[in-house]
Amino acid sequence: MTVASRSIAGLFAAIFLLLATAALAEERIAIVGVTMIDGTGAPPRPDMTVEIADGRIVAVNRGQRHSPGAQAIDGRGRYLLPGFVDSNVHGTVYGNPARRDTSVRYANRNEELALEFAQRHLRVGVTTIRDSYGVLPPLLAVRDRIARGEAIGPRLLVAGNILGWGGPFSRTYSLTDDSELSAFQEQWNDILAQGMGEELLDMTPEELRGAMNRYLDLGVDFVKYGGTSHFMRPSLIGFSPRAQRVIIEETHRRGRMVETHATSSEALRIAVEAGIDLIQHPELMSRDLPQDLIELIVRRGTLCAIRANVVTGDIRQRQIAARTAAQAEIAAEPPATTSAERNRRVERLGEEEEIQRRNAERLIRAGCRVTIATDNYLGDAPEFRRTPKPPEQEPGEGSLRAIEGLVELGMTPLQAISAATRNGAAAAGMADELGTIAPGRIADLILLRADPSADIRNIRALDMVIARGRIVDTARLPDQVIFGPPR
Repeated sequence: MTVASRSIAGLFAAIFLLLATAALAEERIAIVGVTMIDGTGAPPRPDMTVEIADGRIVAVNRGQRHSPGAQAIDGRGRYLLPGFVDSNVHGTVYGNPARRDTSVRYANRNEELALEFAQRHLRVGVTTIRDSYGVLPPLLAVRDRIARGEAIGPRLLVAGNILGWGGPFSRTYSLTDDSELSAFQEQWNDILAQGMGEELLDMTPEELRGAMNRYLDLGVDFVKYGGTSHFMRPSLIGFSPRAQRVIIEETHRRGRMVETHATSSEALRIAVEAGIDLIQHPELMSRDLPQDLIELIVRRGTLCAIRANVVTGDIRQRQIAARTAAQAEIAAEPPATTSAERNRRVERLGEEEEIQRRNAERLIRAGCRVTIATDNYLGDAPEFRRTPKPPEQEPGEGSLRAIEGLVELGMTPLQAISAATRNGAAAAGMADELGTIAPGRIADLILLRADPSADIRNIRALDMVIARGRIVDTARLPDQVIFGPPR
């Protein structure tokens, strides 16, 4: 082919792409005669038509009228909801001390893993996920590929490191001292921390301002910081109140949301008073939350991202059985003689699981703004698993269990749907764009064959997923199976 002919071929290809893009932009979809559950908590509205164009909802009307030429989807006998939002997932391998072999083998495949992980969420109707701790560069790459339309996936929002933590092999994450580290562990700490690890805890407020802006310049979508260390015992308070205000001020000034991981009530109180937007797993404490702290959270309107999937359903039944067995064993043992022995017995009895469930129930009962936050994660590579990974934190499946679990914890089905849609959109900083069905909103929608307001388990009766106004071929997801079960 000559240079001239290649140029002409390139010109025709460009024209074709332009025409195809224009056709897609003008494509209209009308879901006709559907029962609409709009995410606001309002009762289902039967015989509605929702029209979509150019990725957004353009009309919501009673009856079955729609624009001429729109692709009509028969919604009769079906239920239309906003797509779900999971506010706390982990889509990369990151050197976790318990999964070191997996990190060695798959570290250079984190982009592929993150995309597979994201697509497994989209497949079940989770159209937005927030990755609140993971390896930043591959997560940003996958986020941008999805946003540009180069890959199919849910909207992906990324935080990177939990600021103030030094990586998976650090004092703040796993009580690992620097003197114990191998070169492998040191490298993973740096990969995770991205220069925003334990050194932040020693900075002056002005030094911290500079560090915050350098980190925000990397392109993170939101910020998560360690109000405490990773663990619950001992739960070490991280940043001072003044330092926390700096983190929040600088992040808000750049138009982003701020959240914390805090595993003691006093650390959590400091963060709420400093002005955080969201608390990750506020129920995750070794003690019951003080009532006045719950009331403060409600007054402030701070979002509570609850891991309902790990304190309800099948796992709850396993916890009760294990607790009963442990009680019988401990009753036959001599009394504990040291504090360490007493702590081990508390762990065997599952006391902390009971506290987490009580805290979650109390937060819901008090009227906190709740969203789902599953901690869905990749775990060990399949070839390194001795037993199957429990389903409650599998990508997508854990999200559905969390929504179902909110009902077990005291919500009505409509409240649980609002938590996973409207409140999830607020957690994503997109309350005016997502999470409810109304003209002008981005068309992230799911179509169900059965009524989830009658039985929350009907969120599994999935007929169709629409993401950014496009019908998703869920049967082909994920594109590539690496860690997940076969399609």
